[in-house]
Amino acid sequence: MKRLFWLFLAVVLVTGLILPGCGGQTSGKIRVATDATWPPFEFVDTATGAIVGFDIDLFNAIAEKAGLEVEWINVEWDPLLAGVAQGTYDAAISSITIREDRMAQMDFSDPYYVAGQVIVVRTANTTITGPGTLSGKSVGVQTGTTGDYEVQDIAGASAVGYDEIGMAFVALLNNQIDAVVCDTPVASGYVARYNTLKTVGDVLTTEEYGIAMPKGSSELMAKINAALAEVKAEGIIDQLVQKWLVN
Repeated sequence: MKRLFWLFLAVVLVTGLILPGCGGQTSGKIRVATDATWPPFEFVDTATGAIVGFDIDLFNAIAEKAGLEVEWINVEWDPLLAGVAQGTYDAAISSITIREDRMAQMDFSDPYYVAGQVIVVRTANTTITGPGTLSGKSVGVQTGTTGDYEVQDIAGASAVGYDEIGMAFVALLNNQIDAVVCDTPVASGYVARYNTLKTVGDVLTTEEYGIAMPKGSSELMAKINAALAEVKAEGIIDQLVQKWLVN
């Protein structure tokens, strides 16, 4: 009996060393997903091929303070959300709005940025002035985003979904659709780049961005929230706003 007890104890101890701990990855390299099609928050620098942007700089700063090494994974929006929910990725940062329906599938860090949805049209357009004038209009959105949901709730508006928000803006510039609805900083970036575009009306929503993690990532969540608090306190987010969002 004594031999069996010690054999059982040894198996338990070895198993404890082999199996991953509860509460998510907390040290070493973590896999962080982003959909790098959403400038200025995350996009691919065509000159270098590197993934850059507000979110990328922010998470790298968080990882440095938390003692985490990051392996960046560039993935499309729908697989990104599904991958977080299934535990394929340890975390995701990609202008992800904290929504109740998403919170049922994944956990979120403390908020790090407040944005909203806004309407973008061609500068020559004088008929679209706000959500009430989108009835009968075709409105480009990135499929599965908050902008998509918002347009679907506007009576008479026809949401035209694209895999990337850039494709929606190409369609708008080419007169293939009447408007685009997307996050305020993204809209500002395109309006600054193209003098043929403008925003109209008030901001449609107020929403908070968070870092998504698989359910049960309590230890990693605690590390990231603590590091995020340090980043905020040191004014790093304000610096990133100036770097990426102020035209």
